[in-house]
Amino acid sequence: MPGRYRFSMPKSRGHSDPWFRVGTVDVTTTIIVAFLCVVSFFVYAADPTSLDWLYLFGRPHLVASSKDVLTFASGDSAFSGQVWRLVTWPIGNAPDIWVAISIAIFWWFGKQIEAQLGRVRYLWLLVLLTVVPGLLATTLEVNAGGIRWIEIPIFVIFVCENPKAPFFFGVQAWVLAVVVVGIDILQLISGRSSELLLVYLSSIVIGVWTARSMGMINDFQWLPKIRLPGGGRRGGQKRKSSSGGGVRGSAGPVVVDGPWPTTPIYRPMQDQAEVDQILDKIALVGMEGLTADEKKRLNEASKRLRKGGN
Repeated sequence: MPGRYRFSMPKSRGHSDPWFRVGTVDVTTTIIVAFLCVVSFFVYAADPTSLDWLYLFGRPHLVASSKDVLTFASGDSAFSGQVWRLVTWPIGNAPDIWVAISIAIFWWFGKQIEAQLGRVRYLWLLVLLTVVPGLLATTLEVNAGGIRWIEIPIFVIFVCENPKAPFFFGVQAWVLAVVVVGIDILQLISGRSSELLLVYLSSIVIGVWTARSMGMINDFQWLPKIRLPGGGRRGGQKRKSSSGGGVRGSAGPVVVDGPWPTTPIYRPMQDQAEVDQILDKIALVGMEGLTADEKKRLNEASKRLRKGGN
């Protein structure tokens, strides 16, 4: 089949376009991370110690064993110069059914969030979710690794954005999130893993706060926004400068004779794209999953489209 494995780049990039395409597959950040996690299953099966260079190690760990000898390493730390561990630690995963479920959850909810934020802002979200908790884990001298440390914050971000989205047997998303996070916290408390608990909670807080600062979770008005890399409005749209108006390449500003319009310029393509994005979310989580701001924008854009079509 010609073109099945063809590599291509989007001709005109929108904020939600993939980084590139392989055949008919859109290669996004979510796809890349999930793929690397699956590959780590096979690497681990070939050699269980082959992924040790990816993990965060704050304490001495077993690197080799025999019948009579156990060998531990204590220098494999980000603070000892192996700084790549601050980025790679979620990628290494041992083959396990629950880890496979975590990868699937990360892929499913991650692609929804990436579509809302755009590929650049979503990439920054994952970088902050990886590096900041990684620094904390290294400082507290705890060992950490695996996609679940990223999957849980991604899931919580989705739930905060869509708290009433129906899941199994009609259970709302916020109820499921409380149960999942609550069980994790109880397990860490029972294991007397206070340092890991701190890293776990910090990853959730960082994820929610970052998503809020990037334009999601508008219902959390009490949580202030902070300036982050990859700034701009939600969806990666850039504001057009109103200074120096004129034709590009001209010697000076161009004056256009009136009469001037008394109403704002109508852009039906932008309204249609916004309506389509919200309709896609309704198909996923239902009308009750929309925020008040999204319902308002859907109503206003729909009215403008109807007027423009008359």
